[in-house]
Amino acid sequence: MDGRTLPEWELPGRQRQILEILAVNAGTPVSKDRLAELMWEGDLPGSYTGTLESYVCLLRRVLGLTGARRSALVTLDGGYCLGREVQVDVQEFDALVRESQTAGCADSVRLALQALDLVTGPMLASEPYAEWAERARERFVLALTAACEAAAGRANALRLYNDAVRLATSAVQADPLCEAAWQHLVRAHWLAGRRGEAMRTYERLRTTLAEELDEPPSSSSRELYLAVLRSGTDDHQAPADPGELQTLLRLLRQALETVPGLTVPARDAALSETAARLIAGHA
Repeated sequence: MDGRTLPEWELPGRQRQILEILAVNAGTPVSKDRLAELMWEGDLPGSYTGTLESYVCLLRRVLGLTGARRSALVTLDGGYCLGREVQVDVQEFDALVRESQTAGCADSVRLALQALDLVTGPMLASEPYAEWAERARERFVLALTAACEAAAGRANALRLYNDAVRLATSAVQADPLCEAAWQHLVRAHWLAGRRGEAMRTYERLRTTLAEELDEPPSSSSRELYLAVLRSGTDDHQAPADPGELQTLLRLLRQALETVPGLTVPARDAALSETAARLIAGHA
């Protein structure tokens, strides 16, 4: 409040819930009946209207919303609403994302990064079980994933590979099954000269899809991986140690095993020859 972070003990359960629900619905009045329904999850106390009004009074007092400052939390149409002057980070995030969708390529990446800067942790972490909070989190995760995935692709196109890594990483952390974001991440590492990291990223994608969906990566992901293999070694990188080489051999074997109709040799020494023939056939 006014640049001061309120400690949790100053904003106990019900008051905090009211503020959170109004923030999620910032700009839209929430009726007292709807607010009570969300707070008590259908198990309403007998005199819930009076109880709710008393909680709002306590909330205003804790936030120092007296006199002219009462406009920050207004009573409106039989309910409550945060005032126009109240800044809500989710609203700011949405506004930046909307602006990024219509901006030029470079501005789009910049605006998406500004939106990402607002994300400092899980949304509504103090409400892990409330249904209204879970729905709000699901909507936000969808928006975050879509915004970061799209911006990561634009960042790669602009050769802003570090920005692409940050955006794509945020997307796959929000939604580990967003394969397009994984592809942007593989491509960003590869084009930045981090071929080994690109291959390890593909392995994380392959493992995630196998564990969560029991499916291999898509054909476009496999084609990208083959392009990484075809490209040669990392620029300006020291020779890999035996552990690194063993990891790369394992990744190569796993990638070859996903190619329909291909017989993968049992000996590691023959893997590179098989991969070379496959790559030549795709060249």
